[in-house]
Amino acid sequence: MPTREHLEGQWREWRYAHVATMFRPYGWTSLVAQYWLEADDKEVSFDLLPGTWSVEDGRIIFTPPASGPTLSVNGKYPTGPVEIIPGRNQTYGHGKSEPVYFGVNEVETILRSKHDGQSLYGVRVRDPREATSVEEAGVTAFDYDPAWRIPGVYTPSELTDFEAETVEAGVRESTPRIGTFTFEYKGKSYSLLLIGKDTATGVQPVAHIRDQTSGPVTYGAGRVIELQFADDTNTRIDWIDFNYAVALPCAFTNFVTCPLVPRENQLDFEVLAGEKRPLRDVVRTMTYQSGTNGGA
Repeated sequence: MPTREHLEGQWREWRYAHVATMFRPYGWTSLVAQYWLEADDKEVSFDLLPGTWSVEDGRIIFTPPASGPTLSVNGKYPTGPVEIIPGRNQTYGHGKSEPVYFGVNEVETILRSKHDGQSLYGVRVRDPREATSVEEAGVTAFDYDPAWRIPGVYTPSELTDFEAETVEAGVRESTPRIGTFTFEYKGKSYSLLLIGKDTATGVQPVAHIRDQTSGPVTYGAGRVIELQFADDTNTRIDWIDFNYAVALPCAFTNFVTCPLVPRENQLDFEVLAGEKRPLRDVVRTMTYQSGTNGGA
């Protein structure tokens, strides 16, 4: 096992980068709107955006206004209907999505689903002028404790796209499950379901947990922990380090669809490590209502 100084130093560098990413100009705290489209929606308008929005054969289509300000799509002003390809915003970008702006605001589209399995399409707006600072959010963490770096065994499984319930009632989000990580704590065995998050550098294994600190000490909807593959074949994970546990984006904004914690990942002990609950509370309100959209 590496020295405490090494582990703590690596964590401190990672912690700085994580906080900087969360609170950057187009980070999660800059979200100011989340609109919804269903499969048969045509020419819908949204309060903070120009033109109209439609869904055509599963594609999200933006039609620019006849005159006045419009979107910038991949560096150009569209002269006719154009697809806005779903994907994370370009700050975190991957996949085939392109940079889309309306003035200083960034625009992105997402794919989700409803309880009946039908597709649901989201349009989000990020405003860097509204981004919360780390001081305003009141984000802190426990000091690094190597006792919370716990060995275990990864058991890969066939990738399964599981449609998870989310904090946005009526909306489900695909969470690709890739296997389990089993560890022992105080003589008891635990097996966590792992999600395989798609990133620009490959699959990132993630554990989404709740524990006995969730709510009073840490964020109530749970925290996520990135694990690391120990080999080039992505078949071995040797450790889970709870010092890397961080609050979900829904701790900072209403305009997200964070999945709920799997039943298997509800831990019956206190994890006194990782990120604490933000001092600023977000009052949960819903942006989706079945049969309607968020348009003007």
